[in-house]
Amino acid sequence: MIPPERSAFPFLLLLIAFSFAPAVSALDQANQPGRQSGSFLIESNPSPAEVTIDGLFIGESPLNYPVSPSSIPPHTITVSKTGYYPWTTTYPGNPQPGETIRFLATLEPSTAVGTLTVTSSPPGALITVDGGSGQQAPWTYRDIRAGSHVVQAFLSGYQPFTSLVDVPPGGTTSVHAQLATLADVGSLQVKSTPGGADVYIEGIFKGFTATTIGNLAAGEHFIILKLAGYQDWTGTVTVKANQVTILDVPLQVKSARTTGDVEVVSIPPGASVSLDGVFQGVTQAGNPLDITGISPGSHTVLLRLENYKDATFAVEVRAGEISPVNATLIPVSSPGGSGAVQVSSDPAGASVLVDNAFQGITPLTIPSLPSGNHSLLIRMDGYQDYQSSLSLSPGQAIQVQVSLSPSGRNVPLSPAGAALALGLCALLILARRGRPPRPPE
Repeated sequence: MIPPERSAFPFLLLLIAFSFAPAVSALDQANQPGRQSGSFLIESNPSPAEVTIDGLFIGESPLNYPVSPSSIPPHTITVSKTGYYPWTTTYPGNPQPGETIRFLATLEPSTAVGTLTVTSSPPGALITVDGGSGQQAPWTYRDIRAGSHVVQAFLSGYQPFTSLVDVPPGGTTSVHAQLATLADVGSLQVKSTPGGADVYIEGIFKGFTATTIGNLAAGEHFIILKLAGYQDWTGTVTVKANQVTILDVPLQVKSARTTGDVEVVSIPPGASVSLDGVFQGVTQAGNPLDITGISPGSHTVLLRLENYKDATFAVEVRAGEISPVNATLIPVSSPGGSGAVQVSSDPAGASVLVDNAFQGITPLTIPSLPSGNHSLLIRMDGYQDYQSSLSLSPGQAIQVQVSLSPSGRNVPLSPAGAALALGLCALLILARRGRPPRPPE
């Protein structure tokens, strides 16, 4: 007879092996065009332009968006661009599996301006428009260019809010950011081969691979990976509450050479980047911002960073080539002197507070922070707070990179952790059964 304590080891090893397997592999469940679903191919003239489907901002044209057969029609598609009137159409059904339905939006130009008013509930959220400097809600942007703008709202303890809005020429648009509390959230770990691909979730730049994005609402999310010289990857991934979903994508080299790409780097990082008036993302330290699928010809790249002069570049894009933009931004004088702080965390999506004032969600650039000493607090639910002090000189740019540690409190076990715990319990029970009885005292 095999002793009970010895027979427990194979069982324990099996459980431990299972516990170290990936929590969830999202590559097979992603709805890639031409596989489990049909798709909408959205193009525009001019391009790029911002695209919303059924009220959800998903990215810039040209864009191939997978549509699940279980989606409920009709579908409303809106294509917008700053300085142009929006284009809208409605499609009554769903594409068949493997079918691609093409839409071409021809936009009419407008040179007018309008007014944008942003409120939030709860009040006091940090508001950004097209990745620019933040204001506290309620806030009114006057004489803003007519057309589309990306509005984001951030508040500690709440899920970030994102909306694409259209400002009518000479008119006023109001946006109310109804913020949802951080409940039923998970994390998404995104990897790619090769690495360094820019990650967009619901059309919003979230960093570059390999990265982990935390505080994502449980449910389905639309993902785009962009890397110059490679085909864009698009798919939908289901993030489960209190779990880490893993997305590992092998990128494909571009086979068609009909478009070109642009790589943007700025010193200092943290500048918002627009291509032909369409917001693309924010430059990061150590990796260029990739703008892919650009039609050949002359294009305008604009970089903006608070306390620095705007930098505009005319870029000639050639099919099958990568055009670099390297911008050294020129600071403008400020009365008291200020510096910039770029904060990144692993996982991303953590709240950043400076001197107990909420600044935004990582990865984050604070372009204008008064020189002197400051306290820094990085906070995410389920992780230990990170606290530090900063000493900033006028004109200085500081990078803060933090790996957050799980708090061990109020963190639900993933299947991996649960399996390991069960294995240890089984070992203890079997070992206890095989132990001789204790002598009476």
